[in-house]
Amino acid sequence: MRFRFLLTPLPAVSWWSAKLSFVVSASLLSAITMAGCDGGVSRFFSGKTSDDRSAVNGDEARMAFVGAQGQLAPHDGVLAVMAPPGDRVAKIAVQEGAPVAVGDLLVELESLRAKRIELDVAETKLEEGRAQLQAEQASATARLQVAQAKLHQAQTEVQQSRGKLKIAEGTGGRLDLLRRAAEIGQRKLDQLRSASNDPATARLVSENKLEEESLKISETRAQYEAARIDAQDAIETAELSVAAAKQEIVAAEKSMLAAEASGALGSLEKQIDLLRLKVETAQLVSPTAGRILSIETMPGQATTSMPLMHLADTSTMVCIAEINVADLGRVHPGQSAEISSPGLARTLHGTVQRIDPMISTPAMPSPFPMAPVDRYTAKAIIKIAPEDTAAAAERIEMQVEVRVWMEAEKEPHDGSS
Repeated sequence: MRFRFLLTPLPAVSWWSAKLSFVVSASLLSAITMAGCDGGVSRFFSGKTSDDRSAVNGDEARMAFVGAQGQLAPHDGVLAVMAPPGDRVAKIAVQEGAPVAVGDLLVELESLRAKRIELDVAETKLEEGRAQLQAEQASATARLQVAQAKLHQAQTEVQQSRGKLKIAEGTGGRLDLLRRAAEIGQRKLDQLRSASNDPATARLVSENKLEEESLKISETRAQYEAARIDAQDAIETAELSVAAAKQEIVAAEKSMLAAEASGALGSLEKQIDLLRLKVETAQLVSPTAGRILSIETMPGQATTSMPLMHLADTSTMVCIAEINVADLGRVHPGQSAEISSPGLARTLHGTVQRIDPMISTPAMPSPFPMAPVDRYTAKAIIKIAPEDTAAAAERIEMQVEVRVWMEAEKEPHDGSS
């Protein structure tokens, strides 16, 4: 068959007519293109092939899988190791890819040496303060014991002095004898004076005899008063000793309280706790077991608000897939999933664990340039199969393509993919 091309003159049109025709043609072309591209996007994310025209327009139950974009990640996430800004890195104790256990040293900061010196000085002051407090308490305790002994001795002396006075005043006691001797001497003196006044017996009593008896009585009474005063003085002296001993006890107790207050050990202990915390912040240790994923610093570099390194426990890996809201009704926990990417040596397999209830715009870009920008998705957490965990751990945070298979339509795979 031959084709002939006829050249016929175009009818004359105005500039405005040509412009209107161009705008209409462009709009139609854009609409057709969007419809075609959107059909391709919808076919990928629903699992329909380009040849399955009946599935696109027919029964939704014949879809084999739900497609989505995903990202590989450790089950517990990636931990960023931070340091207080304004310091410097002195030592990096690990290497990229190295396994770490809980408490393993990761990074030492330059401020560690100065903080250790501050801590040593504070601990030395605390030891000195405790030694001084113990010495002062020992001295105060000794003074207290001496004062208590003096008190006991003074109280004993008071009791003894009162006992002696009681004995001296009792029958047959020294004061009782002196009192009785004075009374007898007074009676004798009275008799002599009566005899001297009687003319019949006056010649028998001389003046000297009267004076002698009077002196004896005076001497006896003086001895009695002296003995009584001595006994009272002994009691008063002992009571004063008791009062003084009590004052010494009070002074010793106050001295012990003053020693504890002047030590100020409580504030020093809290200062040491703060310095120990500062030493810990200058030694960055691993809070969990895992593997060093990356190191973003070097010795001598200043610390900022940026992470120094990243680590994670890669023993369990997941894929965080962003499922279109239109497909959420077909995705359920327990379904099998396949994960693929040009960056993976083989297809990975996993199982849907859960679907997050939060709906949001997708965080990962679509591989289709003409995909709608107003899409909404929910995150599905897919646990990577144990045999594929090591491969997934080598591609952390890599964007991948995910296919969640419908159980009724899943096709068996031979494991060679």
